[in-house]
Amino acid sequence: MSRTQLQLHRHELEQQIEELRHANQELEASRNKYALLYDFAPVGYFTFDRGGGIRTVNLTGVSMLGVDRGLLADLRFVHFVAEADRYIFADFLRSVFLGRDKLTCRVKLSIPGKPALYVRIEAMATGAGDECNAALLDITERKRAEEFLRESEYNLAKAQSMSHVGSWRSNPLTGELRVSDELLRIMGLSREEATPEALAALIHPEDRKSVMALMQQGTERGTNYEIEHRLLLKNGSSKWVYTIVEPSVNIARQVVTLYGTTQDISERKQDEVRLRNKKNELQAIFDAVNDGVIVFDHNGAIQHLNHICPQLFSQEVLSGGSCRDVFHPDTDFSPHNCPVELALRGERVETSMVSEREGHNTRYIDITANPIKDEMGEKTRALVFLRDVTLKRLHEMQLIQTEKMSSIGVLATGIAHEINNPLTSVASYAEALLRRFRDEPSLGKDIRLDDFTKYLEVIVREAYHCKGIIGNLLNFGRKSDGLIGTVNLTGLLLEILELLRHQPNFKEIEVVADLKKNIPAILGDPSGLRQVFMNLLINACHAIKDGGRVEISTNYSDKDQAIFVQVTDTGCGIGHDVIDRIWDPFFTTKEVGKGVGLGLALSYNIVKRHGGEISVKSTVGEGSHFTVRLPVRGEQEGRDGAD
Repeated sequence: MSRTQLQLHRHELEQQIEELRHANQELEASRNKYALLYDFAPVGYFTFDRGGGIRTVNLTGVSMLGVDRGLLADLRFVHFVAEADRYIFADFLRSVFLGRDKLTCRVKLSIPGKPALYVRIEAMATGAGDECNAALLDITERKRAEEFLRESEYNLAKAQSMSHVGSWRSNPLTGELRVSDELLRIMGLSREEATPEALAALIHPEDRKSVMALMQQGTERGTNYEIEHRLLLKNGSSKWVYTIVEPSVNIARQVVTLYGTTQDISERKQDEVRLRNKKNELQAIFDAVNDGVIVFDHNGAIQHLNHICPQLFSQEVLSGGSCRDVFHPDTDFSPHNCPVELALRGERVETSMVSEREGHNTRYIDITANPIKDEMGEKTRALVFLRDVTLKRLHEMQLIQTEKMSSIGVLATGIAHEINNPLTSVASYAEALLRRFRDEPSLGKDIRLDDFTKYLEVIVREAYHCKGIIGNLLNFGRKSDGLIGTVNLTGLLLEILELLRHQPNFKEIEVVADLKKNIPAILGDPSGLRQVFMNLLINACHAIKDGGRVEISTNYSDKDQAIFVQVTDTGCGIGHDVIDRIWDPFFTTKEVGKGVGLGLALSYNIVKRHGGEISVKSTVGEGSHFTVRLPVRGEQEGRDGAD
């Protein structure tokens, strides 16, 4: 071989060596690169033998196990697996070497001094079949997330079960529907039966239109809505539910999902009905009480009141007022004796007040305040009863006045007795002097005694006149013994008229008597009948202001076998709103001190006791007409004249 050829061959060899060296450098660089990727990959790479011994492991795998790489050689991986999962790993490894496919399992690693680690293992046997390559992915966070999700789902299911709230999610585009177990329980459906059509069919027919209209509006506009409606279940029972729907929209404002919750509120609805019934019952009781009733809250403000209260206090006081406005409007604070404040402190209070409102009569009100204890014992309220005792107080004052008048009457009767005796003496001595003038004619010749006879006659006449008046007064004031006897009604009426004529208050009143002759006597109580006709005549005179006329007349009806006594006046008359109440005890239209409202009530009872009747006709501004009908019973002792 020539020198030139040798040089040429050498040059080719050097070139090949250079290429080989360059290729080795690239191969080394590539090997280092892949070794770096292998060691620092986020996945732990292991090579296991058939017994699970560790042949090779990258740095990520070393980090997972927490053991130096040099100490891992020939250690069995199963020692790092939690005891509960070791059988799973052994079975998994056996399956890997029996087949040629990639298999997967999940196990928990238990390494001393480190928190538990959950990994997913993917492994596949090598071609020779004596080793397998495995990749371990740390799924601890995912595992915890799954456990948290499962726990959240469990808590949600329990919360829904306890609160009777079911949830659902619907895709209006695809019709996909997902529902919770509690919603299925509320609806009475199985999971297989839960379709949009089935849920819509359960809506009560009377509520379906409004519910579907809201759902359509929410789907089209993407607006939230809530509604209470009824369900008609397959078993025929009904339920009340409360549904809230929140649509989810995409960037194009198109509804892609409807999220809803449905709560079973049947018990609440039943409680509301019971509460309304109880409220109506209590309100009926509240309004049936004839006394005013006010409930004050713990701050002393009016909370509830019944229909009687506006009759006692003005609307301005009752509208948003407090105990101060009702009981002590003249002070800026609650005094120590405020019944509401005392009741709020737990005391029971009984007191009274005088209510004076402009344009209204003075009212006397009895107050009873009781505490209403709060269940927690904190916010006590006050229940106050207000009883209008104005009439009672007026009657008490009138009775006091009556007692005074009765005392005066007793005194007057006693005085009449005392006057009657001296009048008898005066009349007797005057008559004796007249007899002496008649028996001794010589006395008449004395011109100094010419007027004595005339004077003595006047004294006798007027003395007997006074005795007659006093006799009538004593007859009227005499207490009734309840005995029934023959009564000369004409004479009885004349006695009463004689008494009235001497009353100074009735001087301006014209009293006319039209007493028919031949009125038969009747059987009755003279004192009681005197009181009847005295009351009617006095009432007639009281009804007349500034002069007028009172007429009393009698008639006998042979057909009815009754005597009719009529008392007519030209006074103020009686209004139609009170004419039916004039017979009630203590009802009067007179001022305090002028009457107690017992006269007509007693007269009515006396006439009824005699088997008779009493009636009235009256026109306001024109006068009144009373008619007393008394039956004629028993033996008649002839016909009495009017004189």
